[in-house]
Amino acid sequence: MQNSVQEQLCSTFSEVAEQLTFMFGEVVPKDEANTPDKLFTKARMTFTGDLAGTLSLAVPSDTTAEIAANILGLEPEDIETESMMNDALAEMLNVVCGHVIMSMVGKDANFKLATPVTDFVSEEQYAHMMASEEYVTLLLDENPVFLGLKLES
Repeated sequence: MQNSVQEQLCSTFSEVAEQLTFMFGEVVPKDEANTPDKLFTKARMTFTGDLAGTLSLAVPSDTTAEIAANILGLEPEDIETESMMNDALAEMLNVVCGHVIMSMVGKDANFKLATPVTDFVSEEQYAHMMASEEYVTLLLDENPVFLGLKLES
């Protein structure tokens, strides 16, 4: 991924995360976020239009309750189901994706977002995120976050 694209992706994600979840993001080298012993949940979605590709967001699974609680205005212990956490993570990705597209193409961008899907990250997927140039690493209130953008030509 080109540096300017990565910078736009990271700054847009951080702005949206702060406004939506009241959590603050900072870009870090991947080795500072290397936590292979943690279970991660990943949300992924495709988009088409003026810009086409796939955007992915992986966070430690134990962080999804905090993200969901902040989005919904609840306490983390009030988040009752895994589906509430996954839905909140998917919604966060949905909002981030729209803002990323508009930051890259412009406010009048024409695009269509597919429904995000969530799943747990396998060991192989984790290794891919650590090794791939498509993924950038941030800390979201000290929690490692992998953000991946793959644009179609």
